[in-house]
Amino acid sequence: MTAGRQAARPTPDSDRKARAHRCDIHKVARQCGVRLFNGGRVYKKARGPGECFSPGTLRRIGRASGEAHLALVLRLIVESEGNATELYADTLSAVSSLLEHHPELIERGSALFDAFDSIDLAAVRRRAQMMDCGLPAAHVMRVLLLAGLLPATAIGQTSRA
Repeated sequence: MTAGRQAARPTPDSDRKARAHRCDIHKVARQCGVRLFNGGRVYKKARGPGECFSPGTLRRIGRASGEAHLALVLRLIVESEGNATELYADTLSAVSSLLEHHPELIERGSALFDAFDSIDLAAVRRRAQMMDCGLPAAHVMRVLLLAGLLPATAIGQTSRA
């Protein structure tokens, strides 16, 4: 390096773009049995099973973590017992973040789907919103989901990357 010249540092924005994945959210949603709707429009009818009004959240998750990760997030919600209507942005973000921070959960395979069958995602979302602790509901949901998925002895013993 010559005097007066500094090495170019990547900006956080350029670093994020370098890690971005290509993701066709419509294809992934179709494969998972999810119908996408424009989140900017107000729909008068109740949300039905497999209906998602959060395409921006899906796009963010897919670009950050890839199509396979997005598909797993969608499948965990849609294919778990009683949770097919819980395709809210907070829930999608919480499940995605949980899997990113605790990849050992993915290794459980079908046992992870069985564990999600015993979780009422609507109740977890409502509880997170009611806590009003100054954190986004998705962050609180991630903690509540982790507490429900890991045995008490395993919390704090998981590997941190």
